[in-house]
Amino acid sequence: MVKKLFSLFLGLGLLFSANAQTESTISANDILYWVGEGEDQAILVVEFGETALAWGYRFDEADGPTVLNMITAIDAADPRLAYAIDWERYDGENDYYSFYYHPLLAALTTFRFKVDGVLADSDEEFSDYDVEDEMLVKISANANDVWSTTIAPATVAVTPVDATIEASAIRYWVGEGANSAVIAINWGEPDTALAWGLRFEGSITVSQAIKALDSLEDRLTYNENNDVITYSDGTTTLNFHEAPESYLQFVLNGNGQAGWNSQLSNGSFLKIGESAFGMGYDSTLTYGMWFPAGVVWPTAITPVSDPNAPAVVDATIDMDDIVYWVGEGTNKTILVVNWADTSLAWGYKFNDASVVLSDIMDDIQEADPRFAYSLDNYGYLANITFQEGTVNLGITPGNYFDHKINGTYGSGLTQTVVNGDLNMWADPAAGVAIDSSYYDGWGWSYSYAYPMTITPVSVPRPGSISEAEAVEMNVYPNPANNVLNISVNDLQEATEAVLYDMTGRKVVAQNVEAGNSQVSIVTSSLPNGVYMLRVGGKVQKVAVRH
Repeated sequence: MVKKLFSLFLGLGLLFSANAQTESTISANDILYWVGEGEDQAILVVEFGETALAWGYRFDEADGPTVLNMITAIDAADPRLAYAIDWERYDGENDYYSFYYHPLLAALTTFRFKVDGVLADSDEEFSDYDVEDEMLVKISANANDVWSTTIAPATVAVTPVDATIEASAIRYWVGEGANSAVIAINWGEPDTALAWGLRFEGSITVSQAIKALDSLEDRLTYNENNDVITYSDGTTTLNFHEAPESYLQFVLNGNGQAGWNSQLSNGSFLKIGESAFGMGYDSTLTYGMWFPAGVVWPTAITPVSDPNAPAVVDATIDMDDIVYWVGEGTNKTILVVNWADTSLAWGYKFNDASVVLSDIMDDIQEADPRFAYSLDNYGYLANITFQEGTVNLGITPGNYFDHKINGTYGSGLTQTVVNGDLNMWADPAAGVAIDSSYYDGWGWSYSYAYPMTITPVSVPRPGSISEAEAVEMNVYPNPANNVLNISVNDLQEATEAVLYDMTGRKVVAQNVEAGNSQVSIVTSSLPNGVYMLRVGGKVQKVAVRH
């Protein structure tokens, strides 16, 4: 019987041991956000429900700072954290303090604290404890003896860049008057910012500006009862969410303290949104509420379209206007390339019922020494360049080329082209946004129209290409290591063998005599990659590989 009881107690002991929780901790090496200066360091952990965040505190122990000093120093340094009077519990006699963390909209109103794992007595205060080197202070509302919530280091409070928009970018202006202001409204889900222009006389308040925009813009609705602003254009609907602990926030000319009665004057820029969806890194807690003190809205601002403006459509060009044709055949198509400020068109002739767009571009590249295109590592179009004299065209850095066929989005290099088609490659820098769609995990995607006038490209100047001559060219070795040998026959006149990189930049040039010639280009100093070799009217891709 004794053995059975012993076994029972032993089993229960092992069970309780297996379920026992361990006090959570964090190493100083894991701390991201440090406050203060000194040779000693301590850690402050504050639990907000299921989230525990940690800050580091550097100090000199000889100065005798208390735990309260550590808390107030971190509070002052990180605007997301506040240790402030809880005005809901304030009774006029006792100051009740709470911890607040704005990004979580969380508050810790009643709490206990531990110093190096030892629970402080209920009558002890933060100021009763001096901070010591390597001390760990934890603050929590946890009623358990063991505080096991996993601790995460507080991130460094980097202030994002506030998005803005110039008045010249505004597409829809409402109201009348000699003065004007730009008004941007931020919605949180999906993360969207739209902008209008408002004209008025004299000066107006924020409240008057919102009501004026509401009355003049049919797609916008402002509900005065709950301060909710809604936008709906028949395709997209945006609505404030009235998030808990959130309020309508104004930032006027960069001042996050703006209110309903703040004045807009000529040239003002007003941003409106729910505080819960702003980047509250610079918010402060006053009388139990968060107020903006430089809260920023980094979401890119899109100007709303003018509902009364005529529809923007892609420019086009007639076959009869094409000056330079490549290829032979009874079927015809046009290739347009729309750079940021220039739109050029080539004609292409073929006999087959259809042709692939990449073949068209290959033939134009071979025929026109001014034209070159390159691919990225995944086989997609990376750039199209055009070089003639001082003209040097290419994609806007960071952009990509849209592909359209006959005014609708196409399939790119693999597009099948038939007689009469017009293909356009276009840099969005030259476009006008006409539609948008929101995709979870990706954000907003825009559709563009390209109304820029298309200019037919001229015939290449004599000497840059001779369509009549048939030059025989042999290139070896290909890929080349140190030297690329070029053998040409029947060259009618002296020219150059020119090697271009895939951005269209000339990297090497070598004179070639008329008749039958052989030249060599030193490639030992060139980076590995694909290049374009042009000799007279002949173009060939070559590779350099070391």
